Amino acid sequence: MGFDDWLAAEALLEQGAQHRWREGDVSTLEVVEVCHLNLATGRVVAGDPAYFGSFDEAWPVVAQVPPGTYPVLLSVVALPSNGRTDLPRRLVTAATVKISDNPVARWNWVDEGSDGKVLGVGVDAGTACFYDASKRESLALLSGDEDRGDAAIREASDAGFAAIADASGGTAAVFISCGMGDGFYPIRIGRDASDRVAMVMVDLELLNHSTGRVGRAAN
Repeated sequence: MGFDDWLAAEALLEQGAQHRWREGDVSTLEVVEVCHLNLATGRVVAGDPAYFGSFDEAWPVVAQVPPGTYPVLLSVVALPSNGRTDLPRRLVTAATVKISDNPVARWNWVDEGSDGKVLGVGVDAGTACFYDASKRESLALLSGDEDRGDAAIREASDAGFAAIADASGGTAAVFISCGMGDGFYPIRIGRDASDRVAMVMVDLELLNHSTGRVGRAAN
């Protein structure tokens, strides 16, 4: 399936949207603000937290935004309990750093270069993350502490996310549980009418595997 076939980014932010799945279940999309990410330099990095300690594998900056602290939104697919499976019934299908309240005029995939290769997050431990590029060295120390690193990944798996504190008490990084597990997940950038970055999203693909939208949950 090519990227042209993926759901529009707006569909991953539609609070209350309902989608049907091949098994017949109908899910409800919940968009929740989970923390505020400190972007001290505004250089947004998305990657796999398992590789913080490997600078040869350091992930490139995917967006440059004004320095500041920004809300992180999780788009969660909530499925009804049915007793037919042991799979989790709440799975994350996208994570978004909201840079401004300006409406998004257009969404783009992030390209790695002139060859048009889509830049994304390669995930080996079921967890992705956002952080500011200035935090690479301090996060590498976390990666080197197996107990703390594993605890953060477990927390993300259980709760959908884990906010990693920095020295000031803010959030240095946010770990995100990937609803589809390991894989490759592209980055989508939402820009406003003035071409400024309004949102940075990692699309975790899960909702793309539904059979389609069937309605909206009642308030």
